[in-house]
Amino acid sequence: MLTYPERACLPKDPLVPTIFHEPWWLEAASGGQYEEVTVSSSGRTVGRLPFQRRTRLGFTICEPLELTHFLGPAVDEGDETPESQALVRAEITLELIEKLPSRIFLPQWLHRGIPDALPFVQHGFTIEAAFTYEVNPAPEETIWKNMRDKTRNVIRRAQEQTELLDLEPAAFHALYNANLQQRGEPSNYMLKTNAQAIFDAALSRRRGRLLAARDEAGTLLAAIFYVWDASVTYSLLTTRAPGTHNGVVSRLIWEAMRESAAHGRIFDLGGIGTMGSVLFYTAFGGEVSLRYIVRRIPLVYGAMRSSLLKSREVIQRLKARRLQQELEP
Repeated sequence: MLTYPERACLPKDPLVPTIFHEPWWLEAASGGQYEEVTVSSSGRTVGRLPFQRRTRLGFTICEPLELTHFLGPAVDEGDETPESQALVRAEITLELIEKLPSRIFLPQWLHRGIPDALPFVQHGFTIEAAFTYEVNPAPEETIWKNMRDKTRNVIRRAQEQTELLDLEPAAFHALYNANLQQRGEPSNYMLKTNAQAIFDAALSRRRGRLLAARDEAGTLLAAIFYVWDASVTYSLLTTRAPGTHNGVVSRLIWEAMRESAAHGRIFDLGGIGTMGSVLFYTAFGGEVSLRYIVRRIPLVYGAMRSSLLKSREVIQRLKARRLQQELEP
């Protein structure tokens, strides 16, 4: 059984609601290129909204930061009544939005501390519902009992056949890329330019972990990258060698869940995108949690972006048809 390293006590700050809002994370995830708008009251900051500015198709866009699952406004709404807090939150959020660059393409996943997206609606943003999967902290026996029998069984089998170890960033990179190549996937869209800086920043602050499983021969089979703040542990990346039983990944997730619960944190398994992910995540006994995605798309940019996407679809279809013709006798 793993023994968890001691963690520094993390204070809760309304202006830093997630690890993704911390300056060191923003610096690493943006390559030092992030900006933010702020709102002040009586000489102190009461709101901030970080973003990263890029240029694409001749337009300015706010591109999501690398490996940054959630962002959005960070607001100090005070400690008055819930009604007063809601009004303050809305006022500060509206002011933050008004300070953003105009005519800018802005997509953002809002963090769990934002109960609604009404201020964004008032500014003409489109709102989408997204979902993640959370496991609340509880005694280890309770979390284990809440999981499906099949999941517990594959974890037990993986515990018998593998051992766990912490990886250095270079080893995780190598495993991740090797697994992609073995699957015939040419591009690595998750680990981009700033992944190394994110790994280094999180590990050096003891705010993240690269946990792997290997077999008796010492071969690495799978690995997971997760990070945490005062309230939540976020599962950001997993990789598994082709042909490896998925019970190995389940074991890694279970270890991360145990560690998260031991420190009183919610465990966020990540976004739900397919029925397969729903079936996999529900096996761990948590609950679906709503998130909002807000987008502001200038009309001209939206038309050009739509045209480009359609062109790519046509090209992919032509390639698929050509490949089919080459394979036909």
